[in-house]
Amino acid sequence: MAQVYNPNIVGYINQPIYAGNNFLANQLDNGTGNTLSNLFQAGIPQGATFTKWSSSQLQFLPFSTYDQSTGWSINYDLTYGQGGLLHTPSTFTNTFVGSVWPGFNGQIPFNNPPLVSGNGVFLLSCYIPIANATFFDVVGRAPNNGDYVKTFNALTQLETITTYNGNTDTWNHGVPLLAVGQSAFFGLGVGLAPEPASTALVGVGILVLAGLRRQRRK
Repeated sequence: MAQVYNPNIVGYINQPIYAGNNFLANQLDNGTGNTLSNLFQAGIPQGATFTKWSSSQLQFLPFSTYDQSTGWSINYDLTYGQGGLLHTPSTFTNTFVGSVWPGFNGQIPFNNPPLVSGNGVFLLSCYIPIANATFFDVVGRAPNNGDYVKTFNALTQLETITTYNGNTDTWNHGVPLLAVGQSAFFGLGVGLAPEPASTALVGVGILVLAGLRRQRRK
């Protein structure tokens, strides 16, 4: 759904950001530091919030809130391969500008740098802005039995958890594919999938994470 323009490996992405939750990726290096204040420069609604995921703590980091007078309360970075959760009270379009990961040789699927080591739950994105990025494109290897991906549709505000069965070489809820500018949860070798975060708004645009429970995969 995003528009991608990539002449000579440099360009921009017009990324629609919908009212509610958006699991985002930044797939271009703007050359000035890929922090929130540089990535989101115009049109951000008052009270929008952003956070990243801690795979070691299995929880989101403190929320950064946007104020039109003072900017972001925490100036997080967001770069190749990472994911972040942005909540906005209204829809807008953000333009990401910069260069594609310099290690990309034009071949799909490509061998990206290792994003993670060991097992865990990670919020990841594809290094490069390609539509329908596969598990291999993101993680850099084929899925193992029991690996899962939790994607979130920002337009419908609905999520899907799909788990890989190595015995049948199938995904129980469809092959996971990421759009340009999208990140998703990847559960690697953990045997448990996180349930949806329960959220509520307090005031204007303040996202409160009420909890992250875990349930056993079927």
